[in-house]
Amino acid sequence: MSANQLKTLEKNTKEHDVSYWGLGHEKNGIVHVIGPENGITLPGATIVCGDSHTSTHGAFGAIAFGIGTSEVEMVLSTQCVMQMKPKKMRIKIDGSLKKGVTPKDVALFIISNLSTSGATGYFVEYSGDVFSNMSMEGRMTVCNLSIEMGARGGMIAPDQKTYEFLKEKEFTPKGDKWEKAMEYWRTLCSDESAIFDKEYVFKAENIEPMITYGTNPGMGIGLSKKIPKSALRRRKFACKIFKLYGI
Repeated sequence: MSANQLKTLEKNTKEHDVSYWGLGHEKNGIVHVIGPENGITLPGATIVCGDSHTSTHGAFGAIAFGIGTSEVEMVLSTQCVMQMKPKKMRIKIDGSLKKGVTPKDVALFIISNLSTSGATGYFVEYSGDVFSNMSMEGRMTVCNLSIEMGARGGMIAPDQKTYEFLKEKEFTPKGDKWEKAMEYWRTLCSDESAIFDKEYVFKAENIEPMITYGTNPGMGIGLSKKIPKSALRRRKFACKIFKLYGI
């Protein structure tokens, strides 16, 4: 069935003159990787894909989220998609990260505080020193993991670091069009008076290298912390069950 889907997709894209990077194409790859690599992902864009981690593109100031198969059909045929408007959440972290703390640790720290459902129904904006100082790859990691706390998507306002990453990519605007695009991109930040439905503020110095000890990314702790006794009891019980059934 999957093979037939790919053959049909290739046939239809040729018939309707739609750019298609199929199997074997030198640019074929994961959408939220090849988009930034080639300059297709741009600030202010609305990007959807049949992949829950499409929110990765939000690192560039894009509105990006995963959609279902029937919605993909709707987008390809109309360039529109019906969606419920999500609530707005801002997560702000100021200060400097400790040595050895990575963007993945930052994401796991947030999820451990909010839980895997703490951002359900929200679109998240990340702000503060920590995200401003992150590399674009680090920002992509954080926005990617927004889904793991139930968020519809996550984003970071574009800045000079964003523009430097995108400049001269194959599909980014060139010449005068680049300058015109930059004028627009610089407006893509929240107003000082912006009101969010929910806000969280954390301190960078409270984040340390993280581990997860359970069955979901919300079960995370810093390396200096101890695994909760309740989790250890559950693990011991599970091990007994596995042993009983020879798993």
